[in-house]
Amino acid sequence: MIELIHLEKKYDLAAPLKDVNTVISRGDIISVIGPSGTGKSTLLRCINLLEKPTGGQILLDGEEITAPKYNPTKARSRMGMVFQSFNLFNHLTVIENLIIPS
Repeated sequence: MIELIHLEKKYDLAAPLKDVNTVISRGDIISVIGPSGTGKSTLLRCINLLEKPTGGQILLDGEEITAPKYNPTKARSRMGMVFQSFNLFNHLTVIENLIIPS
């Protein structure tokens, strides 16, 4: 389970994430939709700890992964992310491209 509690991400000129709260249970299938620039990628990057949130908490199965001394590698070993600008190997199938990082 992933729980977001008052999650925030602020930059100098923008604040794409303001007080985001949700619970994503194991097996849930969700979509994050919205216009360009509304924080969808920022949200996913924060959950995967590729960006540090400026406020709030992220819990993964009850463990706070946004705690200062938490090792991000531990969380990343349990989740994945496909980037918007991704490069696939043309000679491989989709599934083969997906299992290469594991």
